[in-house]
Amino acid sequence: MRRAGGLLLVLLAALAAAHAGDFSVEKLRIVRTPEGVFLEGRIVYPAGDDPLELEVVATDRGEGVLELRRGDAWQVVRTVPIPYGVTNFGAATPMRIRLTGGPYRPGEVVPVTFLFPAGALMTARAVVEGSPSRAPWISALALGLALLAYLRVKTRRRARSG
Repeated sequence: MRRAGGLLLVLLAALAAAHAGDFSVEKLRIVRTPEGVFLEGRIVYPAGDDPLELEVVATDRGEGVLELRRGDAWQVVRTVPIPYGVTNFGAATPMRIRLTGGPYRPGEVVPVTFLFPAGALMTARAVVEGSPSRAPWISALALGLALLAYLRVKTRRRARSG
């Protein structure tokens, strides 16, 4: 039994490795919009291989929601067929990936995992769009240090003149 399980894992890993070299996920970024947080990028899938479907997209904060545009509305789907060539996805394309969890802070690098059929797994990194904001306490700390320096200089001047 143990031997059969090991053999099955080796076969699945070989199949996943065979698929992993045939396609790529590129130019990933996370965009915050009034409708929610979305993953943007593209999948490059060369012609001549088996049909491909995207099954799961997940970040370290949770699983994404796959959506396809149907007329004027968005429909949540379980899988998305990936055509040969370049498939762009994002908040304004016919296919989008809504990210759950969060928060997603500007400038942060987030690991993203894509699961395709037969165990083909791809992990990449996406940068959250926007410039990183400083924590408010850093500004308050800088202001406090400047005030202390000013007071120290002022008290030294008074001590010298008095």
